[in-house]
Amino acid sequence: MTKFFRLGAALGIAMLTGLASPSQMVAQEDGAVEVLPEWRPVLPENLLLIETEHGTITIELNPDFAPGHVERIRKLAFGGIMNGNRFYRVIDGFVAQGGFQDETAILDWPNLTHENDRPYSSGRFTPLGNKDLFAPEVGHIAGFPVGRSELVGREWLLHCPGAMAMARDTDPNSGSTEFYIVLDAQRYLDRNLTIFGRVIDGMEHVQALQRGSRDIENGVIQPPAEGDEIISFRIAADMPEETRPKWEVMVTGSKAFEEFKRSKRVRSEEFFFLKPPEVLDICSFSAPVRRVGEN
Repeated sequence: MTKFFRLGAALGIAMLTGLASPSQMVAQEDGAVEVLPEWRPVLPENLLLIETEHGTITIELNPDFAPGHVERIRKLAFGGIMNGNRFYRVIDGFVAQGGFQDETAILDWPNLTHENDRPYSSGRFTPLGNKDLFAPEVGHIAGFPVGRSELVGREWLLHCPGAMAMARDTDPNSGSTEFYIVLDAQRYLDRNLTIFGRVIDGMEHVQALQRGSRDIENGVIQPPAEGDEIISFRIAADMPEETRPKWEVMVTGSKAFEEFKRSKRVRSEEFFFLKPPEVLDICSFSAPVRRVGEN
């Protein structure tokens, strides 16, 4: 059966021009000095492009947190397997779900073991800098918003807007081919479903998708209406190199990222006659990205 979880001012930093990106010198515990770049490229094997009639939705996949799910998405993208399917369940302010609706086609893909969280890693974790309502600690790893708990020794990706995850039934290990993109923060779902990517461009196209009614078949769009078509679903690495889009993400932990966060946290503009508290919501902003070769 079709699966879904049953719960009811740019920074003005110039584009690359062939010169090295600005960098930051970071002292390590052993006294060594590491040069931390301000931008990192998105690898083509981790760049998913979903073409819709509204435009292209660009997603960075995260094999470090969810290797099995990313591998499944790569296989679904290869050879146009996902092309022609639809975003068939879209609930305003909740999620946009797409993938196979043909139950026979779904049966061809074994269920995946969930990858909802992982042990504390050696990845560079950059704390947000203030408390969070849902996790003992939140911050970023490689541009992705992350929650952590020292008590249980685990870390996990967050259901912030643009997060891409695998839908499932009540069995935690029942995800296979049907994915969803979060339209508005759904933090109560953290650690209950596997997030494997995030939208880095084209979120406006996700928001433009045709809606269903949550009160009718849990948001599945009803005939004769049809959800928006997935015209193409492909990984950049499968495209000819000269046609691949190239994207970069600001390095979380860099000086540029700290300055970006400060611009969101400290509101000192004349407009604010009452100064807002210097607090950030982890889901209220995204790590900046830029497309290489465009102004």
